Amino acid sequence: MLTTLILLFAVSLGLNLSMYLIAYALQTDKITDISYSITFIVLAVWTFNISDKSIAALLTLVFILIWASRLGLYLLNRIKFMGRDERFDNIRNNKWSFLGFWFVQGISVFIISISFIPHMIEGHTVGLKGLIIGSALAGIGWIIEAIADHQKYQFKKSHPDKFMSKGIWAKIRHPNYLGEILFWLGISLIQWGSNSTINLISFIGPLWISFILLKFSGIPILEKSWDKKYGMNSDFVEYKSRTYRLIPGIY
Repeated sequence: MLTTLILLFAVSLGLNLSMYLIAYALQTDKITDISYSITFIVLAVWTFNISDKSIAALLTLVFILIWASRLGLYLLNRIKFMGRDERFDNIRNNKWSFLGFWFVQGISVFIISISFIPHMIEGHTVGLKGLIIGSALAGIGWIIEAIADHQKYQFKKSHPDKFMSKGIWAKIRHPNYLGEILFWLGISLIQWGSNSTINLISFIGPLWISFILLKFSGIPILEKSWDKKYGMNSDFVEYKSRTYRLIPGIY
């Protein structure tokens, strides 16, 4: 398994570094976000091809293909509408800083993919309970993320300078992130089975995406940006006071 993991790590990193060369040469953001989805698709298809082709493995592949395709198309449409991603304004023309983003993304996609990679390449008897609970969580997560992205995209097309506080966003400030965390938690559970070591290892994926979104490049950056842009807006202050960051009733 170690040899396969190293190979897949190299594939994830290599794909992102290759796309970095294109993005840097063209000074474009049009492939930056979609590269995230493409890497997941490649890893999922690759590992399925060397898996035992079980129902659980096939279901995992289908979930990831649907999730990644929807997210990739959404991000592509969003960047076409926006023209550029402001997050990269200070690093896009600096080859080393820009390279750093792609390097971290390649590593992160691989770590998140540990949700399914060990299960796929090892293969073991899968339990019905994990299959059902995992599928339910992945499905619910996908639905929440898809609805949240659609609602915000439609709102921002008409109100580009206003903060989003409609629909799911009326109760949760980051529903798209909640959906993504639930999705990867579900993916780690779908193939839950007889190998307890692999079961535990698979949780590295959802734990890593949770850390990234809660502490690193997700919520902290967005909320800092929102405070800077809308901090003096009384409606925004009131919105923050009555909503949860991520999980209703908890956080």
